[in-house]
Amino acid sequence: MDVQALFGLYLILSVPWISEALYSSDPVMMFAKPGDRVTLPCGFSSGGSCSSITWTQRFIVWDSDMVTAGKVTPLEENKFRLLEDCSLEILQMERDDARLYTCKSGALNSSVSLRFLAVNQTQTPAKETIELHCSLSIYVGFVPCKNDTGIHIKWTTGDDVPITGKRFRFENSDICFSKLIITKKPTDHHRTWKCQVTQNDVVKATASYRTTVRDGVEEVFAAVGESVSLLCRNTSSLGLGEGIEWALNKEPLTDMLPENGQINIFNVSKDSSLVISKLTPVHAGDYQCSGSSDEQRVFDKFRLHTLDVTAKTDPAGGNLTLTCVLTCAQECEETFNLTWSGSNQEGWKGSLSNVNNTLINQLFLQAWPVSSDELICSVYREGSLMTSKSWHSGKSLWTITWLCLLLGLLICAATLEVFIYWKRKRNKDAGTELADAPSSISMTHIYDAIQDEEVQQQRPLKREGATADDHLYNLLQAVN
Repeated sequence: MDVQALFGLYLILSVPWISEALYSSDPVMMFAKPGDRVTLPCGFSSGGSCSSITWTQRFIVWDSDMVTAGKVTPLEENKFRLLEDCSLEILQMERDDARLYTCKSGALNSSVSLRFLAVNQTQTPAKETIELHCSLSIYVGFVPCKNDTGIHIKWTTGDDVPITGKRFRFENSDICFSKLIITKKPTDHHRTWKCQVTQNDVVKATASYRTTVRDGVEEVFAAVGESVSLLCRNTSSLGLGEGIEWALNKEPLTDMLPENGQINIFNVSKDSSLVISKLTPVHAGDYQCSGSSDEQRVFDKFRLHTLDVTAKTDPAGGNLTLTCVLTCAQECEETFNLTWSGSNQEGWKGSLSNVNNTLINQLFLQAWPVSSDELICSVYREGSLMTSKSWHSGKSLWTITWLCLLLGLLICAATLEVFIYWKRKRNKDAGTELADAPSSISMTHIYDAIQDEEVQQQRPLKREGATADDHLYNLLQAVN
């Protein structure tokens, strides 16, 4: 047997002893995840100076110093930092840092038991199940915790909702160790599960785990009118010059190109994501991305469900009916649920129905909501909120009526302004004509007077010319 195997066996045999050693001084228990920045408190006052402080770290039965006389040892400067209150800071925690730490000053000492929180998946003989383990461990592995520490482990979904349902089962062999056993579904692909550690009902640490299901499909919920992006992963195996092709319900999207004048709502980005703009219920379905040269090689699958809200009024009265519709890619599952929420729920009447591949929740309101009300329809999957769509009474027909009335008043005001301007301009033009009238008359009179004088002057000249002619005629008669 080699030295490494002997050392490992020694660690295993030493675990119970280590556990008892940790409990003997009742240290403060702290939790963290690998990669976290952790601050370990020194449990007593140092009198404003850390010059007498020593921090030690225990490995099996040996203690090593990280801080002596208020200074971090040279070998640990890149790992630890002493704060002003003499607390010890671990800059980036690793699993090997989950140990017992002690702050000392003379006869005073205070210990902190640091554990790391981890979630991992374990292979099980049953292919139809997923088994997740959550544990608080130290550097040698899991060590049982004392029952009087007030520690509890609970499982939640990705949005911190407690996990409930028939297909989930929990096994807790220790207060610092818990199993989550899931009856597997294809839609568990890329779902996130959380393990939360609470102490005295206060959440101290949280670790997440995302499950991967072979040949699974990732479920996506989105509201109508929004844009959604589906990321095609695992494309590293693409050949040279090979691209990505997307399909909806196994029909290539290239066969769904818009006709002339229509807008293409499907776009593939540079990272091979499929972006669907202005989502409508007809876009619900199963999407998949695959290599362009090998359609059998599917990289990712998505199941898209759409949520929409419509409003309808009763012509005979003021009743309002809001209809929330979840359009599923296939048949809507029993774990799906639609709920309405709002500020004032007085007088609400609703009905939930499942028709074909749609889940419908109608809300009947006998009184029209006030303008500040916002009604929200939300879709839940196994108790977790997936998406929601709101309806504002400010966008109601009453608001449209008020807007039309306001627009009419503005048009009337503009028309009146134009009429007043035209009236003023007309009066101004009329006054100008009156002001110019005497001048025109005077000029005409002068022109007529001048013409009369010219006529009078011409008449004597004509008479004078006639007289001269007469004398000449008489003279010629005399000569004859």
